[in-house]
Amino acid sequence: MRAATYARVSSEEQVEGYSLDAQLRAGRTFVEEHGWTPYREYVEEGRSAHTEDIRKRPVFREAMDDALAGKFDVLIVHKIDRFSRKLRVTLEYFDKLGKAGVGFVSIQNQMDYSTSQGKFFLVIQGGLAELYSDNLGEETKKGWDERRNQGLYCGLLPFGAMKGEDGVPVPDTREHQIELPDRTTAVTTNYNGLLLAFNEAAKGVSDGAIAQLLNERGYRTTGNRGSNPFSKDTVRGILRNRFYLGELPVLDKGKIVRWTEGRHQPFISEEIWQRAQDARERNRRMPRNCPSKASICSLTGISRCWYCGGRYHVGATKGGRRRLMCYNRAQRRADCPAKSAPLHLHEEQIGLYLTTFRIPEDYQAAILTEHGRLQWSYDRAESERASLKVRMERLKKLYAWGDISEEDYLQEKRRIERQLQSLAPRDDYSQVLRRLATFLRDVSRAWAEASQEQRNRLLRQLFDEVWIQDDRVAAVRPRTEFEPFFKLSFEEWLRQQSESAEPIPLGVASN
Repeated sequence: MRAATYARVSSEEQVEGYSLDAQLRAGRTFVEEHGWTPYREYVEEGRSAHTEDIRKRPVFREAMDDALAGKFDVLIVHKIDRFSRKLRVTLEYFDKLGKAGVGFVSIQNQMDYSTSQGKFFLVIQGGLAELYSDNLGEETKKGWDERRNQGLYCGLLPFGAMKGEDGVPVPDTREHQIELPDRTTAVTTNYNGLLLAFNEAAKGVSDGAIAQLLNERGYRTTGNRGSNPFSKDTVRGILRNRFYLGELPVLDKGKIVRWTEGRHQPFISEEIWQRAQDARERNRRMPRNCPSKASICSLTGISRCWYCGGRYHVGATKGGRRRLMCYNRAQRRADCPAKSAPLHLHEEQIGLYLTTFRIPEDYQAAILTEHGRLQWSYDRAESERASLKVRMERLKKLYAWGDISEEDYLQEKRRIERQLQSLAPRDDYSQVLRRLATFLRDVSRAWAEASQEQRNRLLRQLFDEVWIQDDRVAAVRPRTEFEPFFKLSFEEWLRQQSESAEPIPLGVASN
């Protein structure tokens, strides 16, 4: 007699400590005691036997195919619920085994399908298995509902997360060794892989390209399907999972109807999340034959809605024309009246503004005079710089220890960096001003000749934010080093406005 053994555990049973090894040991002992010949052990991890769709249990289906093909004479399981918890499936496949002349043994249930008594007990045990399965599902649902009410995550944790000491999920910072494309090795963490995925998505990289990058860097999936290479679908599931924002899903009949706040802290900042969603939405909406489907447009990542303050993203019509739209309004997350408009209208306004941008001849004197009023700050520049660097180091430690969120860390980091930039020594400041002025005088020509990605880099050099109000650019917030020039240009325009009615396309957003 050629004997095969089938062993299975579901995801929940894996968590609760059910052992595949114990099932396999029992099968081997049974085969040895009966003097049978071992054929093969079919092992299935993380698969529920509650389903009637055998396609969801590939190892079980393979075992049945081999049995019907006559590759072994008897199938052994530790307990009948390892085989199936649906009476219909149990009866259907036992009938097939019987017709194929393949016996069945359930060690714990002491069942032998080859006898008349065994057939009777098969029906009884199969019904009990289904009853138990239904009851287990109800009790599991009650337990999970209670965990969600307590703000705790249910099920296997997603990639980049692990359980903390109190059971609350935390970033998976456990170090492990990976193999790089050049066949060298490096030490990293799954949390680093998670950040890599979101940062690449925020740049407009497609899900498939991110999966390829993660695989090349040596990262592998986690969960009940084992450690496998990433796929486009795996990455899409990660990038759409609001768990990483500190939220938990609220389910209705197995479907997510909304998200609620969990007890765990966000794994990524709201800014990175939103940029990633904007870029993925832009990629999705772009026509497949559009050459700029995966590219970055001029206002990607820095445009905001004048009405609700949300991020703007770029979509496209069927003809491939790009349009700017408020993401909050598109997702109906806010009562925002913003209207979408063709991207080229906003680019024309920015181009006009840069063309008419004025730098007075006496710009150096004016700016240095303004800085001269803060003479005491120059005298104390070195001590303040040292103090800010100490604050920066302490900030990094607080973030590493988990005492502050990533969003708070990035916000404070930018604030300190701006303060450091403002502490340029006065002796060198005139040279800095000359370089900045030269750059600004050439910027309008560079804008006219630049590609979309080049325009985006150019705007990021000039502005922290560009505010959009329907079909017009309402205001800009200059970067710290350029702010004096924009203030002078605005003051120059105000002076000329008193003499003429010439309009200006943009305002200057106040801090």
